[in-house]
Amino acid sequence: MSKWILWMMFVLMVVIMSSCAKPAETKPMNKTFDGESSDLKKTVIVPTLDSPVEKNQNVIWCSSFLAAWKELKDEIARGDIVLEGKPAAAALLNRADDPREHVPEGLLYVAVGWNQKGIIERIQKELKAAFPAKPAPTFPDITEDSFVAYSYLEANVKFKIPYFQNRKPLKFTDSKGQETNVASFGIRPEDDYAYYKLRSQPRILFQKGRIGEANYNDFEFAVDLCANSSPSQIIVARIKREPTLAAALERIANEEKIHQQRKKQDPDYVEYLESIGPNDVLLVPDLFWRISHRFKDMEGKDFLNANLKGQRLDVAQQDILFRLDRSGAEVKSESKMYCKPIATNFILDRPFFICMKKRGETMPYFVMWVDNAELLTPWTKDQ
Repeated sequence: MSKWILWMMFVLMVVIMSSCAKPAETKPMNKTFDGESSDLKKTVIVPTLDSPVEKNQNVIWCSSFLAAWKELKDEIARGDIVLEGKPAAAALLNRADDPREHVPEGLLYVAVGWNQKGIIERIQKELKAAFPAKPAPTFPDITEDSFVAYSYLEANVKFKIPYFQNRKPLKFTDSKGQETNVASFGIRPEDDYAYYKLRSQPRILFQKGRIGEANYNDFEFAVDLCANSSPSQIIVARIKREPTLAAALERIANEEKIHQQRKKQDPDYVEYLESIGPNDVLLVPDLFWRISHRFKDMEGKDFLNANLKGQRLDVAQQDILFRLDRSGAEVKSESKMYCKPIATNFILDRPFFICMKKRGETMPYFVMWVDNAELLTPWTKDQ
């Protein structure tokens, strides 16, 4: 049996930034967390979208691990991958939809092969060509008769117009009712009746219920933060918790479908529901973190596939870097209007959902359920 079989996964790097060349006036963000997932108390990394999750936890999924699993399944195992003891994660990965064809072209690199046939050198060469700024990966302690399955995903979504950095703390209330002051960006209360180009940038996918002190917790919505971004889009949604990330995605898709059906029936009535009004507020918490995760329930298990006889899965690792902020310079002031419609506050101050996917696709490549403030950027006075 090979002593070391290395299964290395790097990295979802998501940078939400503006296309403005002028540097932002706000202080550069520091990572809220940078380390091993085992050091987090309220956050879990899941292998698939339909993985069951516990309540009161942040939940993160990235397609890079699943993409490498599918590559291994197709190119070497030639069928479902079977591990000793049949861990639940392996079964979930085998039956999950293949994400590779759903990621925009040029964002994902996947390779698998045997060490003795030069897979490491090939990965380092091809990755450098595809992502010149990415340092070459290394695979310490790998033996000559081992294989490597490797995946790297890097996505950058640029806002056409930068959002404002909120100069005040956003009070985020988690699923247990605990309040935390966090940093945020968006369209602030003081920006009313102005910045109409910025207000036309996001698109409301659906909104459900009226807001007010009595029913504020029941107000749900989803927003495409940059409706004309391509090839990727980023969606944030304030919805009630679902048992899996897949169920949350389905819920958002169904609500958007209902909205579109109503729009076809009465476009004049529904059209205004898609826009941020002249005195509406949109606030999104800042996030900037890096997590290294090991799928320990699969590590150390022998492969039972005929094509992998004598091999063992020694390292099952996924590193994820994610950043979401307003980045860039303040937009210039525009003239104000004199009408005063009823304002709607699209504020993500309760548990919310983040999704990144290719525009027009149903399957995402990054999903996060933000249940608590463990990975949100804390508010400081110098922001």
